[in-house]
Amino acid sequence: MRIEFVRPDYLYLLALLPLWAVILWPRVGRGVLYTRGAPPGRHVAGADLGGAFVLLAPRFLTGGALGAVIIAVAAPERVDVTRDTILEGHGMALVLDLSSSMLAEDMGDRQSRIEVARDAGVRFARRRVHDELMLVGFGSDALTRVPPTTDMDLVVHGVESLETQLVRDGTDISGAVLAATARLLESEREPRVIVLLTDGAHNGTELPPLATARAAESLGIRIHAISILAPETAPVGRAAQIIQERFGSERETVLMRLAAITGGQYYRATNAETLDSIYAEIDRIEAPIPRIVEDEVRTPLAFWFFMLALVLLAVEGLLRGSRWGVVH
Repeated sequence: MRIEFVRPDYLYLLALLPLWAVILWPRVGRGVLYTRGAPPGRHVAGADLGGAFVLLAPRFLTGGALGAVIIAVAAPERVDVTRDTILEGHGMALVLDLSSSMLAEDMGDRQSRIEVARDAGVRFARRRVHDELMLVGFGSDALTRVPPTTDMDLVVHGVESLETQLVRDGTDISGAVLAATARLLESEREPRVIVLLTDGAHNGTELPPLATARAAESLGIRIHAISILAPETAPVGRAAQIIQERFGSERETVLMRLAAITGGQYYRATNAETLDSIYAEIDRIEAPIPRIVEDEVRTPLAFWFFMLALVLLAVEGLLRGSRWGVVH
């Protein structure tokens, strides 16, 4: 606890009180102490110690009242500081691949990749209650589905409504990272994190993914990359097998380097259970940061100093009107 003044300059007026005492107060010797109702012979001069006290008391009370008024005008406040520990979340962009290949039903129980990604994304978003989240879907171009927000219900609804028809077909990882980076820069939360989920190799025609990764890293943005693919033992068609053999290693290499450049992690999900465990691991890595917050509670005290001034003046008046009185 401490005392502060809103208008501290008024306190300089306290220095004028001694000058006021010298100029306006009569000397002690000029006052006469008397007992009301006593014979004239009983009047005594105020020279002894008790008499001097009674003579000076009203004057000190008046001076104290003036000092209290000056302090009240300076607007004193009692400042109480409370400290609380809060959990501060991240700025986090959820980036999901919406290319047509995400419709492949190879995640077990005839679930498609997009269904598994949506369901796991919803569960992940519900747990990130301390974060400012945003949602980006991408194909050959990127679509901001949900801008930065702390409304988890809005993010959950955005994830649930993701469909492959929202964007043109393709897998422009660079465009997705750039769109997510731009949105993260709108957030004041730090650290800033991108969680990128895709099942395809980059086929955009502009910047290479590693260049965008370096740009994100320079801005302090960390990327966790998730590749969602069928298990290697799962039966696939001949065409899918050719594509997987041709682009599989390239895709994983790009995603691993994307994560490594920015200080993130690379993961591979082959079914709903592994994807949930990956998101749980990201939860652990990107845990909320405890921070101590100080809050000031200000209580005005001017009223009490005004009351003190009134009390002192009342006591001074009572003393002058009591059995003992002072005549100047």
